[in-house]
Amino acid sequence: MKRLLPYLLLFPVFVTISFGEIVFDYTISDTYEFGIFSLNSESLLVTGAGAYDIEARGESYIEVQDTAPLQENIGGIYSLDLDDFSIMNFYDGEMGSFRIIDDATATFSGGRIDYISSYQDSDITKHITFVADVDSIDLTGNLLTGNWLDGSGFSVTLLDQTGYDPVYSNINFVPEPATLALFGLGGLLLRKKR
Repeated sequence: MKRLLPYLLLFPVFVTISFGEIVFDYTISDTYEFGIFSLNSESLLVTGAGAYDIEARGESYIEVQDTAPLQENIGGIYSLDLDDFSIMNFYDGEMGSFRIIDDATATFSGGRIDYISSYQDSDITKHITFVADVDSIDLTGNLLTGNWLDGSGFSVTLLDQTGYDPVYSNINFVPEPATLALFGLGGLLLRKKR
């Protein structure tokens, strides 16, 4: 019990951090953003419509909950560049081209992404995460296909860049969060038996 006490004391800190509300600097909801929408260590929430080009630098945070159907200058995100230490969570919506650069990270758990380019080395860290049905993942040439957890399919063309690791080697595929939690609990139980 004494060894467990420090972890119990830290529990409220983790709960506060994980359930804190994000206040976004910008929101794209019902009006399409023409031109280049630049972020420099700022946050953006996308809940509809879309943008022609989004560039995130510094320590920016982007959350894409949904967009209008992808059509240049009308809906969806035509192009998105994630650079430096920026983070993106893409839950749903449609995106044409996605480029990830330097130490940026992105998590995809739904929607449509046509192209992904990676200007990163993935020897130590994989910078792109797909939360998907891992048994459905298939790579044929540079075409990545599979199913999201809701059963909808995805088909993404991976565009490898000269001088960088292939995009596929930079993608981490994870099953649903509940499965990960069960793996974690199993690990704790195994550790406890020792």
